[in-house]
Amino acid sequence: MTFPLCRGAASVAWLAVGFFIFGAVLPSVAAAQSASLKHAAPSSKAKSKPAARPAAAWVGNPAVSGKDAYLILDATSGRELSSEQPDELRYPASLTKLMTIYLTFSALDSGRLSLGDALPVSINALNAPPTKMGLPPGGTINVRDAAMALITRSANDAAVVLAEALGGDEAAFARMMTSKARQLGMSSTVFRNASGLPDREQVTTARDMARLAFALLRDFPHYYPIFSVQSYPYRGRVLENHNRMLGSYEGADGLKTGYTNASGFNLVMSAMRDNRRLIGVVMGGNSAGQRDRLMALLLDQGFASAQTMRLSSWTSIRKPASARYTAANFDPGLVLPESTPRLAAAKLEVPPAPPPAANQRVAGPAVPPPAENNVAPTSGLAIGSWVIQVGSFNDSQAAQLALERASSALGDM
Repeated sequence: MTFPLCRGAASVAWLAVGFFIFGAVLPSVAAAQSASLKHAAPSSKAKSKPAARPAAAWVGNPAVSGKDAYLILDATSGRELSSEQPDELRYPASLTKLMTIYLTFSALDSGRLSLGDALPVSINALNAPPTKMGLPPGGTINVRDAAMALITRSANDAAVVLAEALGGDEAAFARMMTSKARQLGMSSTVFRNASGLPDREQVTTARDMARLAFALLRDFPHYYPIFSVQSYPYRGRVLENHNRMLGSYEGADGLKTGYTNASGFNLVMSAMRDNRRLIGVVMGGNSAGQRDRLMALLLDQGFASAQTMRLSSWTSIRKPASARYTAANFDPGLVLPESTPRLAAAKLEVPPAPPPAANQRVAGPAVPPPAENNVAPTSGLAIGSWVIQVGSFNDSQAAQLALERASSALGDM
């Protein structure tokens, strides 16, 4: 099924949603997939194949041996086909947004959010560093557009908007993210924000990111096709997907890129060939091009290995009965009735995860790569001896609204 990018003369193809993903599957198959992914280990056959790993020149910075971390899994069995440092701590960068979108999908299915809900844009969202949408303070963005901005543009302000809607504030939402990570078996991951902006305590591993990708495929097959959207129109402009492997690598159909100076170039990818689905994770690339070439090489080798091993075909997962929407509802041409979120901010108390031990170094590029969508550090407000009071209010929401209006009226000073 296809639907247009936008209606009228500007109509272009937006998404070919092959709802093969709604096919039937036995409950035991899904359970076996989840269990095997948690305990995946390389087989003796996989170890015996020298082609399962790229040549040394492909691995990260040529001056730093073994810098890249990667993991290739068969999504049906959870079998590990190749890996390099899959359990080494890394900075996720914008791969973080995969958990933000996971919790957004969950809220849509539970009824806590609707696609047409108008979410407020706070000062915190306004101040989010690039990459972002440039959302106006005091304005709103609906859930559909915020989710698509996350997946395509990797917009940090949209991540803050969704985090505040679901968690009350971004710190509380980050605790929700870490709690869900533990439930999904992501034992090494700690989230500190919704976007992946630099934070020394926000860490993950290639294996944990593969678990998250599998969980998105398993739990939200009805939304998964939107990860293949290459562009999305929003208020007169087009948001281009950062994942350049979509449309250029045979069988690629999602998920997400990520980059900061500290993390290097990251990518979580899934692809289908000959009715077999692989999940790939590459973390710490020197450039987007080097990362994509490495991912393509590893997936090619993985598909060849899967055929030799005669691994089972991917069985499409049935849309859950709780699903209120499908990927088709994200068509930007559909008019959504505007609504107000029916949210009571979750108050999840999650014990804080300990930071990495002093001798446990978080790996990353030894030499900062060339600037590509560089993320500027969040700058704090200067603290001085003068204070301006906007007013006195009975609740925090009224105070925040007054502050946003005052800031908007003042402009840049």
